[in-house]
Amino acid sequence: MEDDMEEERRLGVGRDRARLLEHENQFPMKPVLLAAGLLFSGIVLLSVWGAIMTGLIDTEYWWPGQGWKQPALAFFVLGCICILPGGYTIWIAFCAWRGYRGYSFSQIPSIRS
Repeated sequence: MEDDMEEERRLGVGRDRARLLEHENQFPMKPVLLAAGLLFSGIVLLSVWGAIMTGLIDTEYWWPGQGWKQPALAFFVLGCICILPGGYTIWIAFCAWRGYRGYSFSQIPSIRS
């Protein structure tokens, strides 16, 4: 046991492990803000889809000659594409922030600047 620790100290593995653990506990601001933007965009797009489906938005005025199916389908697909990754990332960030077991900030993909 002590031989392993001495070997780690000699190779500098302990510093790398500490750096990794420190990085794991840092709050990833850019990915979480991007995920919040995706979540908000998805909610807006799905709200527009719902307004088209219920008739609150007149599709003949905004998209003449296309009917209601094409715009509604476009808003639904784009809303799902935005809301799913945004909501998933926000959920991971929330659970890691609350300290739930099995969740950490290292599960959120990083964004290189």
